[in-house]
Amino acid sequence: MESALPGEPDERVNSARPSYTDGASAVEGQRWSTDRTTEEAGTEGERTGLPVPGSVGSGAPGPVPPPRTVDGDEGGGGRLDEPGSSFETDEPMVREARRVLRAAVADLRQEALFNFGEMNAVKLTAVLGQLLEHSELPRPYLKTVRAVFAEPDGYQKAYDRLANPGAVLVLPREPGAGRTFTAHALLADLHFRTGARVGPLAFGGTNRFPVRRLPTEENAAYLLDLPTDEDGNLAVADDFGATLHHIQRLLEKRSSRLIVLTTPEQWQRIQTGAPDDLVPDLGRPDPVKVARTWLTAEAPDLDTSLWLSDSRIQGILDGQAPSDVLQIVALILKAEASRSASRLENATDEGKHTADNPSGFTDSVLSVVKARTNWRRELLDWHSKPGRTNFERNFLLVAALLRNAAVAHVYVKTAELCKAFNTSVSLRGQEAPGVLELVDKIEADLHPVRDTLEFGRPGWDDAVLSYFWIDRPAARKAFLGWMAQAPAITGTNEFLESFTREERLLLANRVGAFAVRWAARHRKADPLEKIISAWQRDSDLWKAAIDLVSAAAFHPTMARFVHELLLRWSKSKEDAALPRLTVEVCAGEFGRRHTTKAMVRLKHAAASDDPAVQKSLYAAVRTIWADSTARESLFDAIKTWCAPDSDRLVSGRRCFAALATLTAGHGDAGVSVPVLLHNIATDGELLPPPESLSIGWGALLSSPADDPEPAAALALWMDAARQDKDLQPLVFGALRGALSPADPEQARELRNRLNDLLYAWQPFPAVDADPIRVQMRHELTDLLFHDRSRSVAKFHPRAVRRAEDE
Repeated sequence: MESALPGEPDERVNSARPSYTDGASAVEGQRWSTDRTTEEAGTEGERTGLPVPGSVGSGAPGPVPPPRTVDGDEGGGGRLDEPGSSFETDEPMVREARRVLRAAVADLRQEALFNFGEMNAVKLTAVLGQLLEHSELPRPYLKTVRAVFAEPDGYQKAYDRLANPGAVLVLPREPGAGRTFTAHALLADLHFRTGARVGPLAFGGTNRFPVRRLPTEENAAYLLDLPTDEDGNLAVADDFGATLHHIQRLLEKRSSRLIVLTTPEQWQRIQTGAPDDLVPDLGRPDPVKVARTWLTAEAPDLDTSLWLSDSRIQGILDGQAPSDVLQIVALILKAEASRSASRLENATDEGKHTADNPSGFTDSVLSVVKARTNWRRELLDWHSKPGRTNFERNFLLVAALLRNAAVAHVYVKTAELCKAFNTSVSLRGQEAPGVLELVDKIEADLHPVRDTLEFGRPGWDDAVLSYFWIDRPAARKAFLGWMAQAPAITGTNEFLESFTREERLLLANRVGAFAVRWAARHRKADPLEKIISAWQRDSDLWKAAIDLVSAAAFHPTMARFVHELLLRWSKSKEDAALPRLTVEVCAGEFGRRHTTKAMVRLKHAAASDDPAVQKSLYAAVRTIWADSTARESLFDAIKTWCAPDSDRLVSGRRCFAALATLTAGHGDAGVSVPVLLHNIATDGELLPPPESLSIGWGALLSSPADDPEPAAALALWMDAARQDKDLQPLVFGALRGALSPADPEQARELRNRLNDLLYAWQPFPAVDADPIRVQMRHELTDLLFHDRSRSVAKFHPRAVRRAEDE
């Protein structure tokens, strides 16, 4: 996921990209522009951000760095990491900056927990829509990291090493252990102390990191997350450690640095030959200090010391991983909010505020402790209460799932769930329990203005869902079917309640996020797969599913499992929605950051003949082509799929069309040239030989008559040959070679198809006929007839002149 300060101007920077004339989005490198915008708070709707880890690192603090202030500058101002800091000020700009930062911390926590129930639909859509778009970590995000990161033992020494030009640090820890957030904190400190530009660096499409990918910028720092081994393949070559010597020398010349993320097992395998002292001695996260930094940053008025000195809270924090600490932080904040509301409601009720329970604090602490056990005993008592009805149980379940939905929607959806359970109930008239009665029965609160439901107990809604899943295994299938359809209805229902698109998106993300979290926690994808299958027919819900899975694929604690799911889904034959979603995820940032993994998944998905999967492959191929290191393996795969006897011919044809119609401005005078015809090769750029191009054209010409791609591709290639005569032998040779299959009947069909396409490109006679185009068409047609009759010597195209041959 990503996060940044809401209200700050957009600080996104532009990567160097090939000039793709069709608008294909593809990052070729990680070059950063020098454009910077102001950093003051702006409107609430503006957001910037980068992927947010689901865990944080902490520990006993090392040497104290320069104070971290609310505005990100060193020196004065209220310290966010110091308990008891005063945030009172009469300066409006300072108050606004602090408010913005607190909001950013809250969003960061919600997104790190993959929990979208407390966010509004517009904001959430913006967050997911901007997923990983940046090639530089924005300053607003870096400020937020500095506000909540608690330094572990050894952190300052690690930073001092990173500050040296040419430094390489390796963090070999398991995902979810705080490694990503620790790396981001190091980069944030480096940025604010030295002005270095910091951001992620993709590994590439081979198992050896291409050193040429290192940007040439001065005073920069990069984060390289090594791909994990999977499916019996080694994602990173054994000699990676040895290449770090060369990388260090290049970085030192540019006063730049690199942080490498890997796992202990992988580093053990690839460290041979690496320079000494790359792995800093960092302590493990201290749960109490992690909690203190987050609570102080998000709720400066909270008595953090009171909470964290309580032995019961210390007991549930002890030994917890950083991601679990954030869960407890969320519970404390919820319990504190409920306690504040209770104090207002019971200002004159002195019976609840005793010496042992000041202002209900003890009750709040107990609610947090109970939430860590999913309120299991309390839910059992509630469900087994004499007279409890199935309608009340269903109402509680729906209210827990559709958090923040209007109570009228919860009421209607409860009736639908009853129907799914074959216990239909009519809501007409006054026979069934009313909304207010049900709200009271489930012990919830009704917002006086928005008419939404709120549970005072922290973690109660998620506990309700967990309780149902365990308690009613026979009802799971029916529940999943109902849950997948819950956000599908829009407009006004029979109860005269509107259901807007924004509300649908909010419910979709709430439902989808629950399914993703549940799948990752239990390593079972049933709810998630049900949702994907049901949402494929609704464009809004389908995009929500893609965004959620894409976000989870970069989440530190979920990513590995989600990558496994994508691999499994790419092979699915039973449900075409699963390989389709996999391909569309690969067509996004996943394909750019995990190119090798995306290639493996596309190869499996290419076995599907489903039209929707084929359409998705088109975009995914273009995404991966943007990485020059992946082009050779990508094109080799497509060439294999395009073979006449291939079981992936449909996919091969579609993928070749995606590249055959992709252009970039590499021709004379900036003329757009198909990327497969470049006559200028940069380092590592693929130059497909004519015989390989012929295989692709053979598949493309065999496409159905109503397919527009062959005509579009032929027009681009012939126009390119018309603009650059040096390309003409290559184009003619590729097209002629496509008509030489073993089967004469098939050759005749392909020849007729090509002649038809040539005539469509340049008919003759015609009033506005271009003489050069007419000549080219006749020349190629004559050569095709020569090949057919074999009455002349076989045509040998003159050598194609490419830049490296000159």
